[in-house]
Amino acid sequence: MLLRHAVRDLLLASWETDAERVAAALPPGFTPAPVDGRHLVTVAALRWRSGRLGMLPLVPFSQLNVRVYVEHGEETAVFFLALRTTLPGLGGALLGIPIRAARIRVRAGLVHAGGLGVTIPFEPRGPAEPSELGHHAVGLYEAAGVRAFRIRRGEASWQRAEPTGPVRADPLLALGFSLDEPPALRYAERASFEAELPPARLPPRA
Repeated sequence: MLLRHAVRDLLLASWETDAERVAAALPPGFTPAPVDGRHLVTVAALRWRSGRLGMLPLVPFSQLNVRVYVEHGEETAVFFLALRTTLPGLGGALLGIPIRAARIRVRAGLVHAGGLGVTIPFEPRGPAEPSELGHHAVGLYEAAGVRAFRIRRGEASWQRAEPTGPVRADPLLALGFSLDEPPALRYAERASFEAELPPARLPPRA
């Protein structure tokens, strides 16, 4: 079944970390992969504005997730460590996606989820340098094993952005990551995605 979605106000806030810290957050058998030469942990926030699951129209919702990057065959995949959504997005749980409800506000200039301890005020500052971020084609998550889905991305005009106030990302601290330095921010006002669902279960890794 094909999921299609149009997205607004996509923000990627990434902190540099090390392979050992990423590995400690992963299931056994997965190897951390660098992105643009560095190991990263990322908070992604976005508004899903319109979409369809097969022929079924979907209502808008906001989402926040925590992700790291791993080797997956000859590709680098996004591994989702946490997935949170506003109430209309909870339908993903029917497909086995381990998503939980939260109050999330995403708009140009601000990501805020007070109950999660996430606040990222920001300002776009012009075109971003080319990056592997925002271009990975495989997503992975853990739910009764590890499951994978393939992502097809539409065009997005990425901008670099800068924090305009204190940044808070408590879910990363809970996972053992350090937030000593400010994050690198990439922002796209509009983007689009397609994914084949339900995700496929991967065989266990040694």
